[in-house]
Amino acid sequence: MITLYSRCGKVAEAKMLFDRMTERSTVSYNSIIAGLAQHGHAAEALKLFEGMLNSEYEPTEITFISVLSACAHTGKVDEGWDYFNSMKQKYDIDPCEEHYSCMIDLLARTRKFDKAEELITKMPFSLSPVGWTSLLGACRTHGNMELGAKAAKEILHLSPSNASAPVMLSNMYAIAGKWEEAAKIRKLMRDQGIRKKPGCSWIDLGRRVHIFVANEVSHPRIKEVYRFLEVMSGKMRLAGYVPDVRWALAKDQAEEREVRLRHHSEKLAVAFGLMNTKEGEPILVMKNLRICGDCHNAIKIISAITRREITVRDAHRFHCFSDGSCSCADYW
Repeated sequence: MITLYSRCGKVAEAKMLFDRMTERSTVSYNSIIAGLAQHGHAAEALKLFEGMLNSEYEPTEITFISVLSACAHTGKVDEGWDYFNSMKQKYDIDPCEEHYSCMIDLLARTRKFDKAEELITKMPFSLSPVGWTSLLGACRTHGNMELGAKAAKEILHLSPSNASAPVMLSNMYAIAGKWEEAAKIRKLMRDQGIRKKPGCSWIDLGRRVHIFVANEVSHPRIKEVYRFLEVMSGKMRLAGYVPDVRWALAKDQAEEREVRLRHHSEKLAVAFGLMNTKEGEPILVMKNLRICGDCHNAIKIISAITRREITVRDAHRFHCFSDGSCSCADYW
């Protein structure tokens, strides 16, 4: 039940269930620590982990994956190293590839790319496509194109049909305004028959799932959604929102890029949720890809304007927006 609530975006209810348990176990600790880490409540997750260590329950491999992930999403490098080293030294647990991937993710997110590469060379096994993808994601965030290209090459070598690597690399070039390099990657994908997974977002209202893609045209109420977003855009600008046109990922005029951004799938789903729920009611939107930087900034402001709790579950984690801030503290 703790896992169920966590995966449905209701981490407060999951924590309540955990607190009410008269008897706990390693499994229940693992479940709540993982849930809190995924929702961006890293400090609380690590506090619970410390409580677990002071109890009769021993941590497992699964525990450390959640703990290291929490460190990665909050930039706690020293703590991450301490936990990672304690696995073998204190608990006789051999770190697996996933633990190494978490550490590489932690180091890369904090721009310690040299340390991340050093750890990759010292690993007792080869890094998987998942690990290289984490590194590529951090390279995109911080604009490390040289290492990003290397990571993408490794991913395609290990998984030739993997579309995420060239897409992330192309997007990285596009954000930096390197349109020729981005076009070359896209052409390579077409030539090799690699297809990008279509991005979409969805919201469950009244036991009916409403699905949106960017520049949606097929939803029966899409014109109302576009009108709602036009009005909301004016309010957002007054609140200090400035569209980050880099995330339009297209070489268009600034005005056209802004329209593209306004019609991203997560914005459409959030708008539809706000239109069709009661004032003050929280909403949950799901997305099959990583949330874009502009949508993340926009939904923060929307949460403040509407005084709503808006949760977006993307391909990596939950983003819980409230009063103009996100549970990830802009570190994801």
